[in-house]
Amino acid sequence: MIFDPMAQIVVGNMGWVDKGALWIFDLEKQAARLVPIPGARFLSLHAGTNGIFRVVHHHSPDQAISIRALREPEVELASIRFDRGHAHFLGQSELWRLVEPAVIMKSDRQTRLLLIDALRQRTVDLDLSWFTNASYDLGYQDLVDGITIADDRVLVSVQRSSDLVVIDSQLNRRIGSIRLAGGRGNPRLQRHSVGVLLASDYDTLCRLDARSLSLLKAVQLQEPAATGAQFIGDYDIGPSTGVVARPFHGDVLLVDSDSFDVLGRAMIGDQPLAICRLSESRFVTRDWKTGAVAMGEFDSDTGSAARREHR
Repeated sequence: MIFDPMAQIVVGNMGWVDKGALWIFDLEKQAARLVPIPGARFLSLHAGTNGIFRVVHHHSPDQAISIRALREPEVELASIRFDRGHAHFLGQSELWRLVEPAVIMKSDRQTRLLLIDALRQRTVDLDLSWFTNASYDLGYQDLVDGITIADDRVLVSVQRSSDLVVIDSQLNRRIGSIRLAGGRGNPRLQRHSVGVLLASDYDTLCRLDARSLSLLKAVQLQEPAATGAQFIGDYDIGPSTGVVARPFHGDVLLVDSDSFDVLGRAMIGDQPLAICRLSESRFVTRDWKTGAVAMGEFDSDTGSAARREHR
C-alpha cells in the first residue's frame, strides 16, 4: 500500500479481493472505495516521487501501465499501451522519469520483464532465457518483484526462491545472483536509502548492499509452527522504525530500521497481511482473506491502541 500524507489517502490492491480495481482509503472520512481499471484482472502498484505512483494492469488486453497521482488516483495522467508489441506512450510523458522503470507484466500468454526508457519513449524486454523449467518449476514459480540499482542493474525476485537474479540491462542478460536467508522466498523489494535495499524472504527480513550486491543482515521475524515455517506479511520500513505484518499471529511488529530489533507489538486480530506506515507510530493494515481495514498506533511504552474498521 502507498500513503500520501498531504492528501490523507492510502491506495493499494489485493488482487484476490479487489480484482482489477484500485482500493482507495480516505483517512479523514474513514471510508474505502474501489475504482475499477477496465480490462485488468489485478494490479501492481509502485510508489514514485512527487506524490505519484505507477500501476501495472495485469492481464489487460492492451497490457497497460499507467501513472496516477495519490491526491486523485482515479485520473490517469500517463500510460503505456502495447499494440502488436509496440509501446505507445500517452499523456504526460515526463512523469515516467519519476517512477521505477523495471516492470513485471503478466498476461494470459506470458510474464514479461520490461525496462521503461523514459528518455527515448520506449520499452525494452529484458532477457528471461534464464527463467526456464530447467532452473525453476514454472508451474509453481513466477516473477515476484523487480527494482533497478545503479544505472544498468535490475534485481528480480522469484516465487519460492531465496536467490535474487541480477540482470545487466546494457548487456541484457543475467550476470549473477544474491543469496538471501535461505527461506522459501517470495521476496518483496524496497529501496531504503542510497545503496541499501530491503527484501523479505518468507519469514525473514533482509538488508542488501546495492553496490557490492551482497547480503548485510537477515533477521527472522516469524518463528515456525509445529506444522512448518510461516511467512511474514508485507513490511514498510522508514528512516528510524518500520512495521511488519504477521498474519499467523494477528499482529504487527514495530522494528528498528537498522537492526530489525523488535521494539513493539500491536495485536490486530484476524490475519493482517498488507501494511502501510502512516507515521513513526501509526499504521494501517488489510486482512489477508477479507481485505478488512485495521488501524493501530504504538504508544510510548510500545503497547498498542489498535482499533478495527471494517470497510
